[in-house]
Amino acid sequence: MMNFRRFLGLIFLLLLFSCNNDDDICTSGEATPRLKLKFKSQSTGKLKTLDSLFVMVDYGKGSLVTVQKTKVDSVLIPLRVDDSGYTEMYIKTSKNGPQSKLRFLYQTKAEYVSPACGVKKLYENFSGTLLLANPVLGIEHLETQIINENKTPIYLLF
Repeated sequence: MMNFRRFLGLIFLLLLFSCNNDDDICTSGEATPRLKLKFKSQSTGKLKTLDSLFVMVDYGKGSLVTVQKTKVDSVLIPLRVDDSGYTEMYIKTSKNGPQSKLRFLYQTKAEYVSPACGVKKLYENFSGTLLLANPVLGIEHLETQIINENKTPIYLLF
């Protein structure tokens, strides 16, 4: 009976010391950063809040992923992580209105984060091109790399 209690005590201690905070999976923002887009008025250059925004993203699988927002001043959009070198987006300000086509070009670089999170992608030599205007009238570039979601690399001009 005494050996059984020692065995249970040993199991309890092993369980107690095997659990730690390193087992949390990417809880402090170590994941692949998303593209942060903000909006400006082309005529004044001031920040702009849009009443509605529809973003369709082509991730290369034949279908578009749609993000719909109302009263929005910025949006975070995941980019492709398959080493294709670009992501295409279609942006509208109304459901049935005209759409702009944008292509974002970049080079990806893998960075090891931790055993729990694995590897995240970073985007270098980042640039955007407006392929079809209306409602987006232009693009303003600020950053050439995306390493976190704190900075805004691109402003869309409306």
